[in-house]
Amino acid sequence: MIKKIFYILSLILVIGCSNEGLLDDTDLDELTLEKVFSDTENTRSALYDLYGRMREVENNNSGSFSRLMSMNVQVAMLDNATDDGAGNTTRNAGLVPGIQRYIAGAITGTTNPVVGTHPWTFYYTAIRNANIFLANVNKSPLTDSEKTSSANQARFLRAYYYHELFRWFGPLVISTEPSDPFAFEDTRRESLANTVEFIVNEFDTLSMEGKLPDKWEGSDYGRATRTAAMAYKARTLLYAASSLYESSGVKWEEAAEAAMDVINYSEAKGLHSLYIHSDEPEKSYTRYFNERSNPENILVYLRAPDNDLYNLFPAFNPWNVNKELTTVPTQWLVDSYDMADGSEPIVGYNSDYSPVINPNSGYNEQDPYKNRDPRFYQTILHHGMTWPKVNNKPAKVDITTPNNWGSGYFLVKFLDDRIDHRTGGQTSMNFIMMRYAEVLLNYAEAVNEASDTQAARTKAVEQLNRIRKRAGIINPINASDYTQNTLRERIRKERRVELCFEEHRFFDIRRWKIANDVMNKPAIGIAIENGNFTRKVLDKRNYNERMNLAPLPNNEVNNSPLIFQNPGY
Repeated sequence: MIKKIFYILSLILVIGCSNEGLLDDTDLDELTLEKVFSDTENTRSALYDLYGRMREVENNNSGSFSRLMSMNVQVAMLDNATDDGAGNTTRNAGLVPGIQRYIAGAITGTTNPVVGTHPWTFYYTAIRNANIFLANVNKSPLTDSEKTSSANQARFLRAYYYHELFRWFGPLVISTEPSDPFAFEDTRRESLANTVEFIVNEFDTLSMEGKLPDKWEGSDYGRATRTAAMAYKARTLLYAASSLYESSGVKWEEAAEAAMDVINYSEAKGLHSLYIHSDEPEKSYTRYFNERSNPENILVYLRAPDNDLYNLFPAFNPWNVNKELTTVPTQWLVDSYDMADGSEPIVGYNSDYSPVINPNSGYNEQDPYKNRDPRFYQTILHHGMTWPKVNNKPAKVDITTPNNWGSGYFLVKFLDDRIDHRTGGQTSMNFIMMRYAEVLLNYAEAVNEASDTQAARTKAVEQLNRIRKRAGIINPINASDYTQNTLRERIRKERRVELCFEEHRFFDIRRWKIANDVMNKPAIGIAIENGNFTRKVLDKRNYNERMNLAPLPNNEVNNSPLIFQNPGY
């Protein structure tokens, strides 16, 4: 009998349901199952621990697998491994293995696709802890109603863990028992169809009336809700209908219907809507990420107020001291932003990667930041832009000065320009896991793919225009201007811009099976030479299509005859 080591319910007391409602963690001693489930607070702590496992919190990953490196407190996000991001790509591969391996096409079955805990190990540990909780919660002294509620929350979290594994690996080993699923030689990896069916059925069951509440108030804010279950069901179906996962048998119509169910239910109940800042509506997009509780949130990983993402700023005084250049946006992402009137400035590229400019857009390559989509200014710090508070005074970006400006762009999407990080200012910096804007985009994509009709395109465009209107873009999109194929590209661009650096692009380019195209191009940045903007190569890249799915740890494959490795590894 083959065994894999799991730590059995080593509890982390997550303060997620304390007065602050923050998912920060403090290690407790290992407790026996009897001690855990014979005590009310220990039982609750076991549930809080499951919420804490929604995100990797080892070392300096700070709550997300988006941090691909382990080097002091530097931020290298998952988008560094896409065409949207770059940074630290020229350092020794031993220091930045996650980034280098993805860029070089060097992900193998013997290497961890991220840094620290392997996603396979991390989420299966979480799944086993959820199974232990579900097997024991009824023995606890909780009230009957709290037992039922806690069990449904744990079941949601288990389904969420499986959803995340599905995004990384495709077909999975499915277990709902508290015993170690990898302790048996007859443990098998299910088909993709069975994997998706299990996840969808779990979320579907939890979407039924009475299973999860519509919302939580006060210190309970952040727990699983009915709309979270509905939204994750819809996202799972969206992925399953995509090219990479088409053997699941899921149809686009199913994904569209599930997303529309979220929209209809949310709006009928007044639960979710696109966030509009009451005092600064023109800054609603950026302010959203620094508001702890608002109607666009469907599921968030709650963290204490912090300023840890400010090390995305330029890596020298006055911005930051002794910081490495880490995540930076690429020119490819910058090119994706429309003009303020909604027209597309760049409609393609020549063989040398120079842009094909839309002459009707008013875009000028030597004045490239004028009249752009307002989300651009709220996402990317660029040449000539001033950040209002840096060490007690404004700081302006001037990439003509002799500093390491990286790509020439810096990510400020999650930052709060109302505080000064150099003087200790802190703001809400929660990790957004599911928000209403994504649901609208999921529906737009699915309904357009489901039917090549004008009616379908009208439905898709309606959702795009809602998002673009919130962003401040002047003119709406007209469905009559698009075919199914051209609208597909427009939806993908909108998704890229709206959801950038939220851990979507990494999976999107894979499920659409375009990673082999976009990741075999170099990362491009911007510089100023002889007074002119010039595009520059940041690093060259090599993508292997096997990396559309991450490899299982080879020891799992070797130890269990019915667990097969993903293709190409």
